[in-house]
Amino acid sequence: MNLVVSKLGKLSQAAAAATLFAASPGVAQTNDHAPVALQSAKKLTQEKADSETWTYMKPGLKLTGYQSLIVDPTLIYTGPDAQFDGIDATDRAKYAEIITLALRQEIAKILPVIARPGETTLRLRVTLLGAKKTKGGIATATRLTTFGFAANALKSVAGKPGTMTGSILYAVELLDSKSGELLVAGVRRRSPDALDIPATLSTTDTVKAIAHDFAGAIRDRLEKATDKSSQ
Repeated sequence: MNLVVSKLGKLSQAAAAATLFAASPGVAQTNDHAPVALQSAKKLTQEKADSETWTYMKPGLKLTGYQSLIVDPTLIYTGPDAQFDGIDATDRAKYAEIITLALRQEIAKILPVIARPGETTLRLRVTLLGAKKTKGGIATATRLTTFGFAANALKSVAGKPGTMTGSILYAVELLDSKSGELLVAGVRRRSPDALDIPATLSTTDTVKAIAHDFAGAIRDRLEKATDKSSQ
């Protein structure tokens, strides 16, 4: 806590595949249509009315035959319904790099991350659809009071975003690298845990926390879906 204050001064295999892109709930805007310029948009189905939760999974999907994975550089969405809340192009590119690096580091723990398509190779494509800024300093201060900590603790238990903390909206598409067939896709908005105090220091810190958690979740679900956990 003292360190934060000083810085403030400055399943089954099929089920695992289906939940590959699970994330914490967040604010809504992509709540009446999937991102219109996203390649997989027409295949996505909204999981809950008036939410930003969209999903597709190929019927009968099995990923156990896949042995490696390509992680494409994270794309920055330029469709008319992009949601970047005043975030400039330089920061968008920085956030995309953070996400790509986190994914490659985590997935390499369970599958070889390679560059070329192959018969047993998956392709993971993430698109950054939008982001909301963290109100650095203010967001951190809300965790350092008794009332603020208690309020954010309740949000953490409920899986809700913390006070004044930003979020990212993203799409994930998993494809067969050889044929290009879409296997799984999802659109989600994600925030850090409401009690992750370091994630409140700046929007960059928020994105780093989200990328770390997101990449770890993808790694775990791919491990189950490809049955690498038993090897």
